[in-house]
Amino acid sequence: MNKAQLIKRLVIGSANFTQKYGADRIKLNYKENKKILKLAKNIGIYEIDTAKTYLKSKDIFLDIDKKFKFSTKIIPNSKWVSLEFCQKTLENHFKSFNTNKIETLLFHDTKILFTKKGMKIFKNLEVLKKKKYFKKIGLSIYDTSCLNYLNSNYNFDVVQCPYNILDKRILTTGWYDKLKNQGIETHIRSIFLQGLLVNKSFYKKFYFKKWQKLFFNWFQNLESNNISPIDYCLSDLLNFDFDKIIIGINNSENLKEIINFKTVKKNKMKNFNISDTKLIDPRNWK
Repeated sequence: MNKAQLIKRLVIGSANFTQKYGADRIKLNYKENKKILKLAKNIGIYEIDTAKTYLKSKDIFLDIDKKFKFSTKIIPNSKWVSLEFCQKTLENHFKSFNTNKIETLLFHDTKILFTKKGMKIFKNLEVLKKKKYFKKIGLSIYDTSCLNYLNSNYNFDVVQCPYNILDKRILTTGWYDKLKNQGIETHIRSIFLQGLLVNKSFYKKFYFKKWQKLFFNWFQNLESNNISPIDYCLSDLLNFDFDKIIIGINNSENLKEIINFKTVKKNKMKNFNISDTKLIDPRNWK
């Protein structure tokens, strides 16, 4: 993948559009949301990643340009075994978007898929997919271990998972290659680890102090080579063929930095990969 291809695969993450999110716990205001989307449109980024749980403000996307398309996440319960309930719930959810262009519907939590009810719900979604309510069915995961069962029992189209210079489990477990060979798309998120990899002040917070040496080495390596953290993190992605790259941004200037990133030479890059889920899995942060 080259730089131009990477930019074409960018997706705007909207978790912080309506709620506090990330290591900095920032919630964007309505005006900043609109500035980001306007800039994205001008650049040619027309896809947004969202979720039912993000849409606390239901009008956030109602006046959006109709060229935008969405991937959204759901957490079905046992009521979703009814096709009628499933259909009506999704129709109501999709009213939050000023478009009928739903690219991917993802399970925000895959636990229910390990049950008989989950299998019935998945079949309902396959019916609605055929009716063109959305194009693809996907899984949003934190840990690749669940894929052993899910890949054997379901025909999903997309896996959305974390990937960054510290967390390369999708590669080290072999699932990146397996999914590619099966024609299943890999969408990655958390490429800046919710801001920890780009902001020096975050790792000095109480919970992250135990990894101070790791972050000190990370930022020192960047400074000694005159490399920005955004340039490094994005250059790392050029080595792979991820189908979509979801970016979390705090303002329109962040988006400009991402679009204008400078490619870092491979001989300037080191291996920072770790397996400590207390750090790389934000669900464990305190």
